[in-house]
Amino acid sequence: MEETRDKSKQGTLEREFITNTTFHGINRIGDPDKPTWLRLLWTLAVLACSGTCLWQISLRCMEYFDYNINTKISVVYQSPLAFPAVTFCNFNRYRLSQITETDEKFLMYINYAQDYDYGSYTDLHMESFSWYGTNFDYYETFSDFTGTFNYTEFTLRAGFQLDSETLLDCQWRGRKCYPSNFTHVFTSYGNCYTFNGDTHLLNDQPGAGSGLKLLIDIQQFEYAESLMNGNPEAGLKILVHDQSDPPLMDYFGIALPPGFHSFVGVRKIEFDNLPPPHGRCNRSKILNYYQPYTLSGCFLECRLKYIIQSCHCKPVRYPGNFPVCSPYVRATCVSQVLRDLISGSNGSCDCTVPCHYEEFQTSVSYATYPSRSVAADTLSKYGFDDEYQRENFVLVDVYYEELNFQLVNETEAMTLSSLISDVGGNLGLFLGASLLTIGEVIDYIIYKLKSLCRSERNHRQPSNTQHQSSISKRPSSGRSNAIDDSIELGPRFYVGRQNSDVMYVKPR
Repeated sequence: MEETRDKSKQGTLEREFITNTTFHGINRIGDPDKPTWLRLLWTLAVLACSGTCLWQISLRCMEYFDYNINTKISVVYQSPLAFPAVTFCNFNRYRLSQITETDEKFLMYINYAQDYDYGSYTDLHMESFSWYGTNFDYYETFSDFTGTFNYTEFTLRAGFQLDSETLLDCQWRGRKCYPSNFTHVFTSYGNCYTFNGDTHLLNDQPGAGSGLKLLIDIQQFEYAESLMNGNPEAGLKILVHDQSDPPLMDYFGIALPPGFHSFVGVRKIEFDNLPPPHGRCNRSKILNYYQPYTLSGCFLECRLKYIIQSCHCKPVRYPGNFPVCSPYVRATCVSQVLRDLISGSNGSCDCTVPCHYEEFQTSVSYATYPSRSVAADTLSKYGFDDEYQRENFVLVDVYYEELNFQLVNETEAMTLSSLISDVGGNLGLFLGASLLTIGEVIDYIIYKLKSLCRSERNHRQPSNTQHQSSISKRPSSGRSNAIDDSIELGPRFYVGRQNSDVMYVKPR
């Protein structure tokens, strides 16, 4: 009888769930009043919708775990705009008039040992210097020369100097500027100079003449470069960059020739990148010498780390308080380390793209300077004739083309909220379900499990009624009549055994 009640109760649970659930179509399948063929059609419809729903949900889940991104490009109008840093270098690294007899003896080998950002590092052989017609032994000479040569002192003394003789004119938005407004920086071109490197200048006017204007004398009569291992060009190398970004002049710089007025139009671009798993930037990555994190700074510090590990010194252009390598070490150790690093044969640089950074794109146009009509005026103003000006004067304008910037923003193609919305939409469209419907299913499962557990317990343990009705009198020697085993014992009586007889004892 108890088992029948449990089965009846379980059947009631199923009927209650089928009748009241918000799942569309389930109540049609479980309705006993409908004909069998109609219930079968409803079953097929529910199965088809369930399969389609699961297929759509799986597609959306796979798309979410692909971690795709959307790139949004927008133009932001802003006035004033922060002006970028402008770094320039002379193609001539060392001035001929400042090179001593000892310096001149080793100049071509110093040039050969000079490192470049992304240069071609080839093996050193004596054949490299055969063009000069000399039997000079590079290794032997510099092995005896390491203790007296100081790269830093030599570069500061003999390198290109920005002073009143080389900076003939400087204007920032029409106001005069001076060599003191520039900061010195070492690069692969020796002494270079940065305008707005440690200040925060703003620009609220676009067009030429509203930014930085420089007239520089490159002094070709001071050039000491060689064709074999030096820079064969004459002019300036200029780079427009973010203030926090160290200038990699070889990789990013623009060459400006003498005898021209160069118009350098600038456009600012800001990038916002996503970290993993969608993007590749690392918000926690920091550098030792450059803050904030930049890709150029990461490459420089990476190379510095491998150079210090192998050579125990640094080239003059790298950061850190380490001894500066001699020309011999630069040629025999540093060049080999950089060559192996670039080729990937010995280590690599784990440099990821910054999560936020600024980039400045430039477009350059040229006009001859000076024109014949103003040659006499420039002669009286600067004291140099037309021929000298065409060979040595570099006039450059750096300015914003427009007072806006391009914002490149990465966003998640599918966010978690979008996934939840798509899953809910598919459940509602195909099955008429929602999150509360899932609660109904959970509620049914809980009650179903409780009912099954109760039924199993009833099967294992007999009821009190069965225990009470099973009590009977055992036969004894003095009595032949059996006591009726149907006697019910009240709560105030107890049963005792004596000589195998069942005795009924009244309470005391």
